[in-house]
Amino acid sequence: MLLAADIGNTSIRFALFDGDCEKLIYRFSVSSRTERTSCEYVLLIESFLNSFFSKSTSNYSAAELNSSVISSVVPHITETVSEALKIICKKPPFIIGAGTRTGFPIRIDVQSQLGADIVSNTCAAFRMFKPPFAVVDMGTATTVACVDSEGALVGTVIAPGADVSLKALLNSAALLTDVPLSCPDKLIGKNSYDSIRSGAFYGTVYAIDGFIRNIREMLCKDDEKLSLIGTGGSSHLLEHCRNKFTVIPDLTLIGAAALFSSNCAK
Repeated sequence: MLLAADIGNTSIRFALFDGDCEKLIYRFSVSSRTERTSCEYVLLIESFLNSFFSKSTSNYSAAELNSSVISSVVPHITETVSEALKIICKKPPFIIGAGTRTGFPIRIDVQSQLGADIVSNTCAAFRMFKPPFAVVDMGTATTVACVDSEGALVGTVIAPGADVSLKALLNSAALLTDVPLSCPDKLIGKNSYDSIRSGAFYGTVYAIDGFIRNIREMLCKDDEKLSLIGTGGSSHLLEHCRNKFTVIPDLTLIGAAALFSSNCAK
C-alpha cells in the first residue's frame, strides 16, 4: 500500500491507496505546524493508521504499507514529514519536485518554480478529462493550472486565497468586525457585516469567473469545451460561480499517487 501526503500551509492531508495506487481507501488530515518533530508526526500518523486497520472490515493490514509519496508546498515541513514517513514505511518517501516524470509537457519559464500541488493536480486531471482544461485549487492561495488543447501545461494563475484575503482586510481595518467566509443573502449589504461578507465571498467567486472567461478565450479553439476542475478547502465557493466545475476534494492526493506509480512502481 501507498501513503500519500499533501503538505499545505494550513493542513497536511494523507490518503492510503491500494497496492496498484488506484483506489483511495482511507484519508485523514492534521494541521501543518512547524514546531512538530518527526517523532510527533509519527505518533499522529500511526494513531490514525492504527485506528483504520483495527476497524477495517476489509483484508488490509499495516504490514502492506511499504511506500509513501509527498506533494508539498511547505519546504520547512517537508523534511520533518519525510523523516516520519521513512520511519513508518521503512524507506524514504518519493518527493514530487524538479525531475519528476509527469507524462505531459510543461511550458513555463522556470519549471523548478512549479508547485508540487499544481503538478499533482494536473496529473490527476489528465486521468479524468481531455484537454483543454483548467484546475482551480482553492487553499491558502487560489491557483489555476492551465492546460491547452495540445495537452501542455502552459502556465498558472496564483492569487490570494479567499480566507487569506478576508483576514488581510479585517486585520488592516480597525473598525471592521470579525466576519465568516460564507454566502450572504444579498449581493448589496445594508450594514458593514453583510457588506464585508458579500465582498469577500463574491469577490472570490467573480474573480474566478473572470479568470475562466479569459483563460477560455486563450486556450480554446473554435467550439472547444474547456473542462473545469476544482479542489481545495474553499472549493465550495465554486458552486456559486457561473462556470460549472467538477469538484474533486482528493485531486492532489490522487495525482501524487499517480506520479508515484509512474516514477517508482515496478
